[in-house]
Amino acid sequence: MLLLLLSLACFGGKEESESGVGNCDELAGGGQYNGPNLLGGWTTTFAQNYYDDTCSEEGFNENSQSWIGAIHVDGTVPNAFYMYFGMEQGDELFWGGADKNGGVTFSGTHADQAGTIYAQFGGLAYHDQYLDRDTISGSAFLGLDVDEDGTIDCYGRGSWTALKSGQ
Repeated sequence: MLLLLLSLACFGGKEESESGVGNCDELAGGGQYNGPNLLGGWTTTFAQNYYDDTCSEEGFNENSQSWIGAIHVDGTVPNAFYMYFGMEQGDELFWGGADKNGGVTFSGTHADQAGTIYAQFGGLAYHDQYLDRDTISGSAFLGLDVDEDGTIDCYGRGSWTALKSGQ
């Protein structure tokens, strides 16, 4: 009986969608993740290949984001993990999710001199055969809230790459 109630709570008594995906599938497609080990230290680069923004705020541009650097990933993959920048875990955690195809994303906030930055970092995790290192290759979005009203006033976005440390 309990199983029936949980099933109804999950699906609301409805069948699966035409795509075959039920209403309660886990973020990673049934708990699967097929990419490289995400946990541990990574070295990252931001805006190395491209960057654009809509900001005219002083102190917010591709060269002012020095806080984006080394990261450490901790938790349980695929859907209960996080990263933080630097060597020591602080208050700024960027929570992550991963899918069965190697897609990885992190989002969180950063207190910056220009305002609060709402940030998202993501890409495809894979083993780069040429570098012989695990890699996350993708992009980052940085939304800047200048007046702390909870609204993104302008944004910057650019390429983002992470290379697994110690390989």
